[in-house]
Amino acid sequence: MNKVDQPQFKNKDEEIQYWKNLAEEYLQDAERIQKESDEFITESQQLDKEYEATIDQNEKKIKELTLANNRAQNEVESLRMKIEQCNKENLNIETELLDLKKEKSQMAQYIRDLEQKNDDLERSRRIIEESIAGIEAAFHSAIERNAILESEVDEKESLKEKLQRLADETRDLKQELLVREKETGPDNERILNGFKNSIVDSNRLKENETQTTPIKRKINKAFKTFSAFLWQKQAK
Repeated sequence: MNKVDQPQFKNKDEEIQYWKNLAEEYLQDAERIQKESDEFITESQQLDKEYEATIDQNEKKIKELTLANNRAQNEVESLRMKIEQCNKENLNIETELLDLKKEKSQMAQYIRDLEQKNDDLERSRRIIEESIAGIEAAFHSAIERNAILESEVDEKESLKEKLQRLADETRDLKQELLVREKETGPDNERILNGFKNSIVDSNRLKENETQTTPIKRKINKAFKTFSAFLWQKQAK
């Protein structure tokens, strides 16, 4: 309150009373302010305690969150490393997959080549089997021909033996005929000359067959057998 606001007093008592009232009013204001200040202090202290508790809780929570954050960062780092490892493994798997696809393609081509070779071998086998069958047939035919030739050789040997026997018989007969010719005369000489020529017509042969002497019949039989043998040999 400034001097302008001061009222005009009529006397000292009025002024004293005024100042007392004003002092009481200020005292009440002071008490009220003090009370409010005490309440504020109390509330401030309470708030401080609450703030401290809250701060402690917040600090504890911050620590917990910090630990959780650290754990999360560690987990994130671990996951990042795992992701990198998975990416590497995935890249390796993709590379292996490409290699497997390439090997599969090569294997498919190899299988096709094997199938083609198998077909070629099968055709070759059939050709070889046919060739073997032909060779076996030719072999059996050769065996048969060889058997026939051996039979013919045996037959020729037998014929040679027969021819030799006939030649021996002829020689013996000639000798016997010469002896008999000396004894019997010109008839036997004609028969011997006819036998030496080795070629006699059928009339001559029939004539000789009609001879009744044993020596002539024996000579004619030998000559007939020998002529038949020569004819068969020439026919072959």
